Amino acid sequence: MSATKRILFFFMVSVLVSACATTDQADTGEVVDLSGGGEQPYGDSDWEEFVSNGSRERVCSGNRISSEAAQQMIRMTQTTSHEDIYSTYSRIDAIASLFETCGDPWGMFPTTYRHITRRIIQAIEYREIDDQDWGRDIVVDFAGRYLANLRAALNGRDPSYAWKQYYYLADREDASRTRAVVVAMVAHLTLDLPYSLVAIDTTEADKQDYFVLGELMIEITPNFIADLRHYYDTDAEAILNGFFMGRWIDGAFGRDTTITLSYQTIRTKSWNNRWYLEQPMTEWVAESEIYTSFWAIDGVLATLDASGAI
Repeated sequence: MSATKRILFFFMVSVLVSACATTDQADTGEVVDLSGGGEQPYGDSDWEEFVSNGSRERVCSGNRISSEAAQQMIRMTQTTSHEDIYSTYSRIDAIASLFETCGDPWGMFPTTYRHITRRIIQAIEYREIDDQDWGRDIVVDFAGRYLANLRAALNGRDPSYAWKQYYYLADREDASRTRAVVVAMVAHLTLDLPYSLVAIDTTEADKQDYFVLGELMIEITPNFIADLRHYYDTDAEAILNGFFMGRWIDGAFGRDTTITLSYQTIRTKSWNNRWYLEQPMTEWVAESEIYTSFWAIDGVLATLDASGAI
């Protein structure tokens, strides 16, 4: 199914879902309303039962999710004002599971995000960071931005430019799935993250916790690499090990790959852009940097894809 056909398909599905949100996400990536317009309590039994008991024939249409699954997934993206780290994780896990059942490439990101969110929750529970409240806030708000963009896509509307590129690539047969999933990670880190830091009133006092959480992501890389291989037949080991661990040889992937495509470099930029976004006089600087960085990285990935390196 082409990207255009899928958008039309989800638009038709959205008409059937009366509870769908009507608030779009701004193209800058700043989410206006993370609640999705829904106030149903967390733990909706309908979609939980659907994920647990739905047969493949019911959930899938070929290697894409079915219209019924799309309706249920829209409900999963409709967060409330009562979310916590556990309800947030459950939503991501359910979304990942539905996509995985079908091998639907839109699910590559939630498959990785499930591991990341779970590890951050463990860090909060085990007091691996100093400010557990800040940790809880970043989990809920950061994930809410992914959910809001997914909801827009499922409803046939445009998500932010970065997430739109991910869904476009994931639907292209001639684009590497490895390229697509890395684009999704970059979208979340370059565009969503700095806005999330601003939204939860992050200060310099949170800097150590921020970078501690960043380091913890490195240890779980093998877990989601294995899941990507299992569910999506995608061998992302080489590039994701380089992305997260920085073990790059430019001769293998092209000049300047290391500095352009680096997890810690991106996270550092997002931390700095958070400060610029807070200042009315420099907000435009951050927006320009975010936009330029995303498309520069996308360009590197496109080159690697065209050369057959990923």
